[in-house]
Amino acid sequence: MKKKLASVRRSSLTEKMILYFLLLGIGSILVIGYFSFVSARNALLSRTYNQLTSLRIARTQAVGRFFDERLSETSRFADSEEVQSSALKLIAGNELSQNDVKTIAGRSSTISSYYKGFGFADNKGKILYWHKTIRGAAKDAEPRVNIVKPTEYKSFLIDYNSTKSLPGNPLIVAGPVEQNGITAAYFLLEIDANQINEFMLEVRPENGLGYSGETYLVGRDFYMRSQSRFLSNSVMKTRVITTPVRKALLNESGLDLAKDYRGIEVLSSFGLLRRAGLEWAILAELDYSEATASVYSLRNSILMLSVVMGLAFFILTYFISTRITRPVIELRTAAIDLGEGRLEQIPVIKSDDELGELAEAFSNMAQKLQDKDRALKAERISRLRSAIDGQDQERQRLSRELHDGIGQSMIAIRLKLGALENNISEQIKPGLVSAINLTDNLIDDVRAMTNALMPPALSEFGITSAVRSLCSNLTENYGIKTIFEGEIPDKQLGKKARLYIFRIFQEIFNNVARHSGATELRIVAETRQQTLLISIEDNGRGFAVNESCPSNGHGLNNIRERIGLLRGKVEIISAPDKGTVFQIELPLIKGLYDQGTAG
Repeated sequence: MKKKLASVRRSSLTEKMILYFLLLGIGSILVIGYFSFVSARNALLSRTYNQLTSLRIARTQAVGRFFDERLSETSRFADSEEVQSSALKLIAGNELSQNDVKTIAGRSSTISSYYKGFGFADNKGKILYWHKTIRGAAKDAEPRVNIVKPTEYKSFLIDYNSTKSLPGNPLIVAGPVEQNGITAAYFLLEIDANQINEFMLEVRPENGLGYSGETYLVGRDFYMRSQSRFLSNSVMKTRVITTPVRKALLNESGLDLAKDYRGIEVLSSFGLLRRAGLEWAILAELDYSEATASVYSLRNSILMLSVVMGLAFFILTYFISTRITRPVIELRTAAIDLGEGRLEQIPVIKSDDELGELAEAFSNMAQKLQDKDRALKAERISRLRSAIDGQDQERQRLSRELHDGIGQSMIAIRLKLGALENNISEQIKPGLVSAINLTDNLIDDVRAMTNALMPPALSEFGITSAVRSLCSNLTENYGIKTIFEGEIPDKQLGKKARLYIFRIFQEIFNNVARHSGATELRIVAETRQQTLLISIEDNGRGFAVNESCPSNGHGLNNIRERIGLLRGKVEIISAPDKGTVFQIELPLIKGLYDQGTAG
């Protein structure tokens, strides 16, 4: 479970800021864009509805005036002498002569302009005479029309569905023919439907109906009473059972978004047209798609602008977020370095906000840690120097004790034994000689130990001679061929430095003798730009440097510690069966090692 949690990638602060700012920016753009779109759409719909309502009212007034004029004309015709005499003839059972027909048809030129025919009916609605066309021959038809005379009108209109017995199911305006104040018959005029269509089919784009709008009339039987813009021969053939029509026929007027008789969504303004016996729904409609085309074009523009603005906002957010988070990232990196002990990398962040204060506090903390670290290192080196110096002082003391005490005593014993050699019997003499030899060997061992603890060559002849002496001892005692090239400058080294360098060589030679199995050892010492370079290379069995332990008996830890005290560097290059190379660099600053501490 821990591995799974560790493998989850964390989002960076920059990524989060970019994401949050981008969502905020794009969200704001979309909200503003949506609000603009809805506001523009509502404003456009409101304007369109107002425009349709104005058209509907205008068409209602135009059709109403047309019917009012026809009703007035019909009343005048019905009161004329020719019409009344013809009506009386028909009521009496007589037929109209051609002169009577011509007289009626030609009485006014307006008949041919607005009417397609005329006729007479009795006061029950029975057709007495029907003239199909004004200029054609008379033609009898079915005998009846439905007479429903409104009380408030003298002349009145008879709707299509009330004249089905007549050819063509015409729209008729009827005027009463009165005799002695009593309606004896009705004079009938068939209205030319094209006259109404001229009002309703005025669909030029500039009149507000565009390319999909229309105004039309619908009767109570839901059949169209005017010609459709989109369907031919729609009068009394196309049924319109839509919500706006139903509302209009219930004497409601208003606006609606609904589907029309074609099944297309339209904006509709509806109302009721009433005139002398007629009740028709009148509608002005425009396709929703055309009405909102411009606002949806605006929507597309808003979406495109949102994409462009989103891209620009992303770029801007990226640069702003990067600028804001760069100090945080630098502080994070510095904190990691600080946690791993690298105290030198202190970020320099110039900012006059909280990040600047945080960076300043962090720098102060890192500086204090550096000071404490330097103090700890100085204390550690001081303790290490004291320990090593103490060891060297103890070695010097032991060397003096061995040389001045045990060594001198052994020499005195040797001299006394030598003095007895000529004064004893031959029987005892072999034992004395053996004791003298043992004493000589012991003196040599003490002298070797004294030289190892504090070689006299180091103080008397210098570091180079001391190292060459170590090389000679290595060759004599272990049979390892040694080659020493170059010189170690004594004058640029202090007393402690010479002793430390000698101990380094001593430790390395000891490791070579005991662990390497080498047959040859090569030492090269040279000076370059105030730096002492020492290379010590053997042809022994080598070892895996990365797997070695400093305290594993190779003395590597002692070597590194002494080189550290000398403010130098060491690189150990080795591999199994490849030999070992020590590459040592020491700065040559006289007196440096005898005062102060390493940094």
